[in-house]
Amino acid sequence: MSNTSTVLRPYDEAEIEDLRQLERAAHRRYLSLKEYEKFAATPAINPERFRTGTTRVAEFDGRRAGYIIVQPLDDMLYIASLMVDDGMSGKGIGQRLLEWAEDYASATGVLGTCLATFRVPRWNAPWYRKLGYTEMPMGRIGLNLQAILDRHATFLDMKTRIAMWKPNGVSLERLQ
Repeated sequence: MSNTSTVLRPYDEAEIEDLRQLERAAHRRYLSLKEYEKFAATPAINPERFRTGTTRVAEFDGRRAGYIIVQPLDDMLYIASLMVDDGMSGKGIGQRLLEWAEDYASATGVLGTCLATFRVPRWNAPWYRKLGYTEMPMGRIGLNLQAILDRHATFLDMKTRIAMWKPNGVSLERLQ
């Protein structure tokens, strides 16, 4: 999908609280899903994560519409957070942010992108699958990603979670 109305730019330190507010609003989508309602009230990402990762903000028709935070992790680029304003869903903003991350991963020479997400909501794992992501084989999960998953296990039911990846132009069979 070509999305010429979306412009990506680096974040500005002064907008961190606005980006965190965008995340809190995006979390309200979970209210519509039985057994996921509690995630609507989860705290927004720690402000320090914007500083320790590489962040891009999406603007759609001049309005702040989403963001992505990525960081090097093991031999991949980890998508620490990808958020789209709930009112902007379906406009290709998330896909544009994800494409940026994939291009960035390729440019930096890592194997590809990876993330941890919920298995069920259509805007989580099913959406990533549509864009070419697959479940990451256990043997490919590095120590740092495993540490993130272990931390998630302290407050999430890991049967609801999945680690996913998308290698950069390399066949999955060769990497597994």
